Amino acid sequence: MLIGVDKNQLTGSHGASNQRKHSQMVREGVQLVPLRIPFGDYIRITDDIQALIDKRGAENVHKRDLQDLITISIDTKKNLQEVCGNICSRQHERFREELVKAQGRLVLLIEEPSITILEDVYFWDNPRRKYSPKATTGASLYKSLCTIRQEYGVDIRFCNRKDTGREIIKILGGSNE
Repeated sequence: MLIGVDKNQLTGSHGASNQRKHSQMVREGVQLVPLRIPFGDYIRITDDIQALIDKRGAENVHKRDLQDLITISIDTKKNLQEVCGNICSRQHERFREELVKAQGRLVLLIEEPSITILEDVYFWDNPRRKYSPKATTGASLYKSLCTIRQEYGVDIRFCNRKDTGREIIKILGGSNE
């Protein structure tokens, strides 16, 4: 199975923190192809995308070239704290633009071992609330995630960090289904 991985997932602090899931995918027989992905972090390389890569070379494929070819993309988040940063801060506009581009083709995969379903987020205890009473509550984040699911067609899923690579493969239609 070929999986496109956004180049940002392979560099800097992203690269180090993503080593486990990338190694896990490679052990499962996945070949990771670095690309500039317009939304999300991981995509399945379909025949159409492979034809484009074959024609131009992966390094010459641009985000706009992939925009209409992607059938599903996975955006990984290391925890609910990162999700709060995307939804409830200065990053909100950039995150919203990505949701609009995805047009119902995005899976938000959140690495949060204590959460198994979206409804569990309602009871999440944000560690930042110990220092700032104005920090986002679980109930508020739950409401925001429900809105994102409703308005942008985002599929929201949770997993344990040790299983992220296998979950990515499963979601993209590979083995381990």
